[in-house]
Amino acid sequence: MEQIAALYAPWGGNAEAMASDIGENPITVRQWRNRGSIPPRYWRKIISAADRKGCALTFDSFVPPATDTRPVEQKEAA
Repeated sequence: MEQIAALYAPWGGNAEAMASDIGENPITVRQWRNRGSIPPRYWRKIISAADRKGCALTFDSFVPPATDTRPVEQKEAA
């Protein structure tokens, strides 16, 4: 959830403010936050809007960090 909060940070965590800046419905933008993911087709709009606010978001900002899902035995052998 920290990752999604970082995407809303340029707007003080306010979904309505983000929605206004990207020209989308506030309910839709709020639902993204509640789901914990934003559809890729909106990423460019959000990056551009954040840039106009002086905040640097990149496409990597939208991708969850990789987690190592190997069994413990394989991790220890590495």
